[in-house]
Amino acid sequence: MLSEAMMVDEAKSAGYKIIGIPQNLRDKLRTLKDINGNPIRDLSEFHKEYNESFEFKFIDIKKLNKNEKTTFNFTNNIFDLVGGKPKIVKGVKISETMRSTMSSMIDAAGVWEAPYIIIKRSELSNLKAYAGTLLHETAHASSGAQDVNRDFELKLSEFLGAVAEKALYK
Repeated sequence: MLSEAMMVDEAKSAGYKIIGIPQNLRDKLRTLKDINGNPIRDLSEFHKEYNESFEFKFIDIKKLNKNEKTTFNFTNNIFDLVGGKPKIVKGVKISETMRSTMSSMIDAAGVWEAPYIIIKRSELSNLKAYAGTLLHETAHASSGAQDVNRDFELKLSEFLGAVAEKALYK
C-alpha cells in the first residue's frame, strides 16, 4: 500500500499532470476525456494501474543457495528481537523482482504487501541487510503506517530500542 503523496510523486515522475479538484467534482470527471481523448483518471485509478503493472517473481525457499538459506533461517530470531512476528504478518516471501521506489529507478529492498513481507533476494547476501529490511517492513506491518510518517518512525525507534536492549543484556 502506498501513501497518496508517494503516488502523486510517482504519477508526476511518469509524466502525468496533477490537478487538485474538490471531492464533489471527482466522480463527475470519471466519464470525461482529456484534450487527447484519453480518459481522465484520478489518483486511485493510477494507484490501481501502478500495482497491476508489476509482478513479483517469488523464489521457493528450497531453491535458495546455502548462504541465502543460512541468512533466511535467522528470520524468526530477527522477529524475536522485537517481540516476535506480528500476528498480521502471515509470512516472509523472497522475490527476484521488486517494485522501484517512488520517484526513482532503484528497486526497493522490501515491501509490506499484507499479509506478507516481501524481500528482494539480493538482501539475503548478508544478515545485516536482510535483518534491516525485515525489521523495516515489520515496522510498516505493525504500525500500519507508510515511510516518512510519524507513527512509522516511532515504531522503528521502538524496534531499535528493543534490539539494543537484547544485545546489551546478553
